[in-house]
Amino acid sequence: MKLETKYKGAIKLAAIGDALGWITEFERNSDTLKSKYGTVYVSKFYDWEKKVGGKFNGYIDKLKKGSYSDDTQLMLSVARSIMGNGAIDREYFSKVELPSWILYARGAGRTIKNAARKIERKSAKWNNNFFTYKAGTITIDYRESGANGAAMRILPIALANFGNIDKIKKEIFANSIVTHGHPRAIIGAMLYGYAVHTILNFLPEYFSYKTYLTELGKNIHQKLSIPFIKEHDFDSWENEWNSKAQISFTDQYQVVLDETQQYLRNIYKCLNHNIDDETALRILGCYNLDTKGSGTSTVIAGIFLCCKYHNEPIRGIEQAVNLIGTDTDSIAAFVGGLIGSLHGTSIIPDRYKLIQDSDYLDKVAVRLLKISENRVVKEKVQNYLDLKSINTITDDNFDLNESIYFEPLGRGKIVHIDRQNTLTKGKYNLLIDVEFDLGQSCRFAKLMNKERKTLPSSTCSDFQEKKHQIKVFSSETQNCIDLFMRELNQEQQKHFNDILTLIQLEYDD
Repeated sequence: MKLETKYKGAIKLAAIGDALGWITEFERNSDTLKSKYGTVYVSKFYDWEKKVGGKFNGYIDKLKKGSYSDDTQLMLSVARSIMGNGAIDREYFSKVELPSWILYARGAGRTIKNAARKIERKSAKWNNNFFTYKAGTITIDYRESGANGAAMRILPIALANFGNIDKIKKEIFANSIVTHGHPRAIIGAMLYGYAVHTILNFLPEYFSYKTYLTELGKNIHQKLSIPFIKEHDFDSWENEWNSKAQISFTDQYQVVLDETQQYLRNIYKCLNHNIDDETALRILGCYNLDTKGSGTSTVIAGIFLCCKYHNEPIRGIEQAVNLIGTDTDSIAAFVGGLIGSLHGTSIIPDRYKLIQDSDYLDKVAVRLLKISENRVVKEKVQNYLDLKSINTITDDNFDLNESIYFEPLGRGKIVHIDRQNTLTKGKYNLLIDVEFDLGQSCRFAKLMNKERKTLPSSTCSDFQEKKHQIKVFSSETQNCIDLFMRELNQEQQKHFNDILTLIQLEYDD
């Protein structure tokens, strides 16, 4: 089997797992699934929607079939940050990709969003992004951030550096600490990278979970050791970490390594005794409030389901999706990345080929393969400074089909605009869908003040021209019409203008 199909399979099936699992991530039970989708088992894409942004300033995010979440968005941002030598451009990722991602993030958790905001500080660098944030009445410290927000994005690092496990380990560690400080997040990411690297060496027909797990678990303390921690960039980070911690980082790291080794042993036992999936994931900490969503538990769950269903690979992803009460999108993405690295693209059924940005996912995979084989050609950076930037949205002055610029994705075209009122007086959400030339599509959301909102120039001029022609209405009524028009989208404004014209014609008659 060609490596190219494995690379494409890894990236694409990770995105498919993410998109499927996002549908079920916040469902309470199979009854809520049935009421929404008419099924108790999700095995295809759906159009669906979710409330975003809270009660008073939120909006309805209407998601098309195959839409992926922040897991895939950040995976792609890491892929773009990998240089021709396989190393991450740490400055570029932390200061360009990560803070820009906030503007189009979908489904992101609090830790990763806070990390992205904090890294924008002038004083913050990739290796000193220490921060705290409030979760209700509780203050969360960066050192306690052990979720899978690092693991979910590092697949490109493993692919770009295939054959060099030491480099994979070091680059994953460096990328992880930009956002997460707890060893569970870091070790989960490093274990996933090692798991991907290892499974790439297998052909599906010769895969054995016993051989695979033995390879992963053997000498794990050595395999996931971090001798580079004494290098200057990491040493300063460790010193800062230790300055406000009751237990040193290296000691905490060893505790989590022991925990991870036990998880791997538990996988082996569960597979040998044919333990059902839900019970197995409970053993692996995926339902436990202390470890649910952690880097280690979710990656371990992905490894378990990959091993169990290696002969039914798509079922393995779908099982992850339907284990309600776990971090379904991330676990399914991990299963997808591993299964894809083993089987390639040939196993992808037609119903999943609708995954968002399918061609771009393939393009990213091919570039990562070229990097791993030292044959990537540096792409010319184009300048689009003559275009309107969407990095900072201050006014509602965008038009359909308008070309815009966004750092880091380059030039794009606006394909949809939506405006949704909020419960907060004088506020509304501006939603702009953009398809970028490079192949990625994004939705940008911005809370706006109504008084700052202006209609597209063409619509405004048309309306103003017709308004002055109409003598039917009083000035007070005319003002009401103006306000009403501002709440309509471009198509609705056109229809309303037609109605105004008919009124004027009848008045003239």
